[in-house]
Amino acid sequence: MFWLDERIFGQNELTLDKVVIRPEVSPALHHLRLFGHRLLFPLPPQVEITLQDVNDNPPVFPNDILDVTIEENVGDGFKIMQLTATDADEGPNALVTYTIISGADDSFRIDPESGDLIATKKLDRERRSKYSLLVRADDGKQSSDMRLNITVKDVNDHSPKFSRATYSFDIPEDMAAGSIVAAILASDSDSGINGEVTYSLEEDDEDETFLLNPVTGVFNVTRPLDYEVQQFYILTAKARDGGGQASTVRVYFNVLDVNDNPPAFNTSVYSTSVSESLPVGSSIVTVGASDADDGPNAQLLYRIASGDPQSHFIITKDGVLKTQKALDRESQSFYNLVITVNDLAPPPMTRFTSTAQVSVILLDVNDCPPTFTSQKMTYIQENTPVDTVVFAVHASDSDSGPNSYVEYSLRGPFSNKFSIGTIDGDVRLVGELDREELSNYTLTVVATDKGEPPLSSTMDVTMVVLDVNDNTPSFSQNIYDIEIEENTLTGTDVIQVFATDADEGTNGQIRFSIPGGNTNSDFRIDSVTGVISVAKQLDREARSSYSLVVQAADRGSSPRTDQATVNIVLLDVNDCSPVFELSPYTIGVQENLENLPTNILQVVARDDDQGANGQLSYMLSGGNDEGAFSLSSSGQLSLTQTVDREARSRYVLLITATDSGESRRPSPSWTV
Repeated sequence: MFWLDERIFGQNELTLDKVVIRPEVSPALHHLRLFGHRLLFPLPPQVEITLQDVNDNPPVFPNDILDVTIEENVGDGFKIMQLTATDADEGPNALVTYTIISGADDSFRIDPESGDLIATKKLDRERRSKYSLLVRADDGKQSSDMRLNITVKDVNDHSPKFSRATYSFDIPEDMAAGSIVAAILASDSDSGINGEVTYSLEEDDEDETFLLNPVTGVFNVTRPLDYEVQQFYILTAKARDGGGQASTVRVYFNVLDVNDNPPAFNTSVYSTSVSESLPVGSSIVTVGASDADDGPNAQLLYRIASGDPQSHFIITKDGVLKTQKALDRESQSFYNLVITVNDLAPPPMTRFTSTAQVSVILLDVNDCPPTFTSQKMTYIQENTPVDTVVFAVHASDSDSGPNSYVEYSLRGPFSNKFSIGTIDGDVRLVGELDREELSNYTLTVVATDKGEPPLSSTMDVTMVVLDVNDNTPSFSQNIYDIEIEENTLTGTDVIQVFATDADEGTNGQIRFSIPGGNTNSDFRIDSVTGVISVAKQLDREARSSYSLVVQAADRGSSPRTDQATVNIVLLDVNDCSPVFELSPYTIGVQENLENLPTNILQVVARDDDQGANGQLSYMLSGGNDEGAFSLSSSGQLSLTQTVDREARSRYVLLITATDSGESRRPSPSWTV
């Protein structure tokens, strides 16, 4: 018995077609295990066994993963490699076909029989640098896969490419030397040294104003810029990769204006003369200024900084000085204007300013009539001598030259009293004055200039004639007669005297006084009004009349006076009671008289009043209770009955005297 070589069996199942046993294979084998059974063979001298193949083995790639590197410039149809997978089977079972399962991206194909991997289009590493293909080997029944990683190797097939077709940079002219002002960028799709870019400048920048960093592409300015000297620079920059490929680009540097130049006037002083009658809006002078800057930095704005407080002028954006109000040489004959010009640099830049002086002289036009400066009223003593200068007229004319020369004349009806000097304006008295005849004169003075045509003004001057005390006061009447009651109260006004004085002022002011007839000062007179009033209690019984001398005197420096007489008669008032001057009366009467009645006494009383106030009547008012006596109204006492001394030896009679006034006043009763 022999044991078969195990290499004959590649799978768990094997159809035994033929088994050939050669002793030399393994002489020691004496049995065969097939399908888990040991086969025992007799040992003939030579046995040949033939086994039929079964597809029990898949194709096998040498590696599960294969990494391949190829250059990117291979084209369509290029054979990259041949993939081989082995199959342990034989015959048809060992026939392998190849396919790409995934990852080809239409860039690869594989020959299904030969396993040749072929590029289907030109590879571009810059588009895709890696591929991961899943390749399958299939014997029709079984298959196996392999991961094929393809790295596309760079070839320097790209020039550096700038990020822009052209570059344009704006640089302020005040950029400091050494400052970074710009940067360019070029990229190269290649890799490695082929994609490393360096920068350089062509020969355009002869004065080496700019420095280009070869690695970063950053531009530095090497020296100060000046917009006013050069406004732009055009450079050619080159980008070169490590493989020698290069590209160029235009780089434009625009120097931006910085407001570093002040405006400058063409001249610092302007001077002109214009007529004061120049219409509003007329041009006077044009000032000019320039600015070496550009744009808004060179745009100019003119202003009137000083010298025109009333805003008579305006200046346009073009520097034209114009009038905006009517000019008047008489108000201001000369203007010294300070004109400023500043640029219009936008913030935050500083604006520069320059100044110029503009002198404007106004030429006179006869547009002003003479103006009187003298007063409109004067005072003249009425006794002023003839040919005296009584007033000086003065007028001025704000114009200049002959336009300001003034001549004087008088207009009006008083040429017989006054005249005026043509040149000096002195007003003279040519006729005598009398204030009491005419107290003031109104003269119309005419002032005329010598302009063409001449202008004139008039002024009314009032000549007030001052009073001289040449008139005496005069009473309205020489004698005043009045009657007043004697009981007129103190302070009562009894009469007013009137006096006039043709003079005026103090010369015409009258003061009254009583220089005579008022010995006891029973009356007083108001010195201003002339009212006479009672000063003391009057008594007709003491003095029945007065003859007062009243005087009117003016208040001139040498007073003038006039006098009048005021006769005052006091009217009686029943202010006195009857008085028995002999009371008491004592008489004797015989008793037993027979011829009765008989007069025994005449009583008499005195009353200082007048008229009825002094007429008395008598009556018995007491002591005649027996009726033995009677009394007549005239005061005759009579015995009307016999009397008996033994019966009554004494009689006391009371007699009353009464006056006849309206308010009767009885006397005290007197005893008889």
